[in-house]
Amino acid sequence: MDAVYTTVMSYFDSAVGNTWGWFNSLSREEWVVVLGVAAACGFLCMRGFSAKANF
Repeated sequence: MDAVYTTVMSYFDSAVGNTWGWFNSLSREEWVVVLGVAAACGFLCMRGFSAKANF
């Protein structure tokens, strides 16, 4: 059981490190695209929540 926990935690640690490295490698234009996509997803999510509140 301890080996499984260690394997899973090392996987998550490397995934976080790789994601952080990817974000650090983005140029200014790529950051604009990433932020635009995140804002669009947030807008659609909030729009979906408000549509469910009307019922």
